[in-house]
Amino acid sequence: MKNSIAVAAFAGLAMLAGCGKETASAPVEGADEMAVAVAGVTLTRGQLESDIDTLIAANGEEIPAEQQEYVRAMIKNQLVQTFLMENALFAKATAEGFVATDADIKAREDEFLKVVAGQPDAPKTMDEFMEKFPFGKERAREELTHAIVIKKLLDDVTAKANIDVSAEADEIIAKIEADNAKNAATDAEAKSKIELIKAALNDTPAEQVGAKFAELAQAESSCPSSRKGGDLGTFTRGQMVKEFDEVAFALPVGVVSDPVKTQFGYHLILVTEKTPAVEAEGDEPAAPESVRASHILVKVASEQKLPGREEVVAYLTEQKTRQIQQEYIIQVLKESNIQAGGDFQRFVPPAEEKAE
Repeated sequence: MKNSIAVAAFAGLAMLAGCGKETASAPVEGADEMAVAVAGVTLTRGQLESDIDTLIAANGEEIPAEQQEYVRAMIKNQLVQTFLMENALFAKATAEGFVATDADIKAREDEFLKVVAGQPDAPKTMDEFMEKFPFGKERAREELTHAIVIKKLLDDVTAKANIDVSAEADEIIAKIEADNAKNAATDAEAKSKIELIKAALNDTPAEQVGAKFAELAQAESSCPSSRKGGDLGTFTRGQMVKEFDEVAFALPVGVVSDPVKTQFGYHLILVTEKTPAVEAEGDEPAAPESVRASHILVKVASEQKLPGREEVVAYLTEQKTRQIQQEYIIQVLKESNIQAGGDFQRFVPPAEEKAE
């Protein structure tokens, strides 16, 4: 894939201004007509189609004819939406007094190079990256500046929100602890139940154990194999979880195991057939040792790992930050004077309803 780093970084470093220089493409009817405009910046139909052509060419893979229309429509939607978002937010940030200093730009460039380091064809310098940027150096620098200024605006919005998720974090941790305590009780109940089933089988005459095991499996087992009296069919070593596997291959035919604990719960195992390993001879291939067994499973709810409080707070803070910023972006777009021509009207957010 050509320019893979440039295309990938384009999505992360910039937010697709969609108003760069024209690139060579087929003539577009009404190329000079406005597609959308916001904050004094206009995206024409010609510029939009040119950007779509540029991105498709940068991808370096031919798009099947039957997918051309869908792919172009998808890219068009993304370009228009990002054009509106970036320019509306950049205008808002500028009005709020945010700027990108030389130090900001240097820090962002260093951060970007660190993130892509180690990837195939990763650029060693920003100049190298900008040489690969689909829309050219000038636009790459513009996108970088816009991204920095917009981030400052959104960070300021987040800071003013005074996010505090400590109470919610405590509730989540308390809920996990309570669930784990409940599961511990469930484990004891499951163990008690499997021991009662084992006791019933111990009281069964040897010649009737197979039939009794199948009857109890149908009535008590939590495994879908219960429909077949617990029969799991034939398997070789390593096909079952370790704890189950070890007991099944060590158990004599016709003997019911003691309760076996695995990640799924408590099992009773009854081996019904054993086939020893066979070495290759003539045209006959080698065959590994195998057993046929049935089981009764009493499930146990698994214990949930208890996360650290800092981990929970960080996760909730990230979620809340994303929500606040998304709501703010939507509000800025609604307040912006977005204009759209023809079939681009769908990108204009609905007007705010005024209270009477």
